[in-house]
Amino acid sequence: MKHKRVKSPITRVIIFVFFVVLLALVVVRLNKEREMRARVESRAKELQAMAAEASAEYQEAVEMSLKVGSDDYIEQVARESLGMVMPGETVFDPNEK
Repeated sequence: MKHKRVKSPITRVIIFVFFVVLLALVVVRLNKEREMRARVESRAKELQAMAAEASAEYQEAVEMSLKVGSDDYIEQVARESLGMVMPGETVFDPNEK
């Protein structure tokens, strides 16, 4: 003779509630992980943009450091910033009447 285990309605309700709560916890956890992944991906994009900007600035600084010591750059600064001219050059001032 086989013994059948008869589950009472209260046991069934308890098991059902347990699985509903378990499912709710899993859904909440997955949602939090999805939000965290979105934040991490967003921050990764920000960092990539910052890295690209820093790389461009670095390249500009390297080019400027190569240019600074050249005679052409020294002449350019002397003309633009200091208003100097080469011997024999004539300066025309468009504001002078």
